[in-house]
Amino acid sequence: MESIFIECAVRSSLIAAAAGLVLWVMRVKMAAARHAIWTGVTLAMLLLPAFATWGPKAHLAVLPHAAVSAPVVILPPSDHAVAALPFPRTPQQPFLNSRAKGWELIIPALYLAGLFVFLLRLGIGASRARALVRGTISCAAPVTLGWIRPIVILPPDSPQWPQARLDAALAHEREHARRRDPLWQLIGLVNRALFWFHPLAWWLERKLSELAEEACDAAVLARGFDAGNYSECLLDLARSVQRSGGRIGALSATMPGIGLEHRIRTMLSGAIAQRVSRARMMCAVGLCVSAVALFSAGTLVRAQDSAKGGAEFEVASIRPADPNGGGAFKSEKGQGGGAPFDLEHRTFTASTTLYALIRFAYDIRSCRPFQGDCPRISGGPDWIKKDRFNIRAKMPDDSPDYTTVQFVNGQAPRLVLMLQALLADRFNLKIHRETRQLPIYALTVAGKRLKLKQAKDGEPELGPVFRPIEHPNGETTLQMTVQNQSLQEVANVFSMFLDRPVVDRTGLKGKFDFKMEFDQNPDVPALALPGAELGGPALFTAFQEQAGLKLQPTKGPVEVLVIDHAEKPSEN
Repeated sequence: MESIFIECAVRSSLIAAAAGLVLWVMRVKMAAARHAIWTGVTLAMLLLPAFATWGPKAHLAVLPHAAVSAPVVILPPSDHAVAALPFPRTPQQPFLNSRAKGWELIIPALYLAGLFVFLLRLGIGASRARALVRGTISCAAPVTLGWIRPIVILPPDSPQWPQARLDAALAHEREHARRRDPLWQLIGLVNRALFWFHPLAWWLERKLSELAEEACDAAVLARGFDAGNYSECLLDLARSVQRSGGRIGALSATMPGIGLEHRIRTMLSGAIAQRVSRARMMCAVGLCVSAVALFSAGTLVRAQDSAKGGAEFEVASIRPADPNGGGAFKSEKGQGGGAPFDLEHRTFTASTTLYALIRFAYDIRSCRPFQGDCPRISGGPDWIKKDRFNIRAKMPDDSPDYTTVQFVNGQAPRLVLMLQALLADRFNLKIHRETRQLPIYALTVAGKRLKLKQAKDGEPELGPVFRPIEHPNGETTLQMTVQNQSLQEVANVFSMFLDRPVVDRTGLKGKFDFKMEFDQNPDVPALALPGAELGGPALFTAFQEQAGLKLQPTKGPVEVLVIDHAEKPSEN
């Protein structure tokens, strides 16, 4: 929740800055025109959370993509071999036996508490306004109330006022009613309650009140009232409010209003801004609407990586493949499922689709290896999933001798950068990344009993390691051993084999030791890549019964790679 409001706070600040720039450039000084512009900014800010969640998006690629974590490489185990799954390490943290991270609860709680306080104040103001309409309380100055059908309420002593003072007060309040200022003030107050943590919301609410008063002052003077006499009326009303100890101002626009000194100085100096020409106002509105659309629908995404450090293949050949052939990565010796390059000759060889190449080159996890579609990849023409290509590329002689394709200190291996450069050059691949709300599995604590043991200091890190266990009845199960590992590290591994990413939401810090045993997934095709058998329903049961953990389906923010453009390469 907090991420949405933080994003909206940034967007609204950009919208307000753009609106202020437009008003300055177009020299719009008329209070009524400025009030209309800032009312539009307030409405945009109020609607931003809903628009950011469900509205259309336009992508603005402004940031290079950061280095991603190491892809897991699974070695196919023999009958009695152990297959270790390497993955990035996280610094060891102290163990906290809690179900949620403290800040994940404190921040939403603080926000909701603030929202409750300001909505309560809004409700109290509304009840006082209702009491004023019913006559159970009185006001010290004229006030305009009503969001749909505004009405003007005068103080009890108004019959004794001089006629000039009464006429000026009525002219001012009727202008508030005509402009429906109570409704716009309500919108400002609701926006301030929703974004109570953002200084812009406070500024907008006060600015709308100030400009509403200035616009009504200008309308009164335009009707022929003398500026000096009208200023005396405002001062008399302000004294009445001061003597009474307050006025009914919540949800209302009152004649004394805020910024009284500035208003009187402006009127007496004759500096009331003249009307803005229709053409200039339409131009200002158009520019502000464009800014609102840009910063509301625009999504700041990470731009596509360029080839780094001259990481390119010396020579590469790409040809259409036999449509009836296999689609897995192959080594130079033709062994599917192993490393997709020949270590001896530093040659990358593959016979697969562009879609599969993208998944490998950009480390797209959280998709079962045997699934055709991955929710973490979006866009692109249909042929990228159907048409296969034979690729043979020669790596430079000074390339490292990779035994696994892993990232070191957060840096992508040179082979991966070479492949990214090849896809951009030969397939004219253009991509960007963005964050979307997608289905995930939340790893949580199941029940009150946690069946994990805290790892000992200095204990070697191991796992998850999977070992096939043969039982006397002929059945074979998988045994998973975890030693000195964090739960997020375990979640990272299983993100590769389930149909959605796994996110650690247990709130448990530190490292753990545990074992669990489960049946292989019976739905996995016989030719599935190694590791696909980990995603069966028995895995979910084992997590809950043997580890005290639960994989709960839900939704959460997931980084998605969006394919903007791709072309079939010419043969060479």
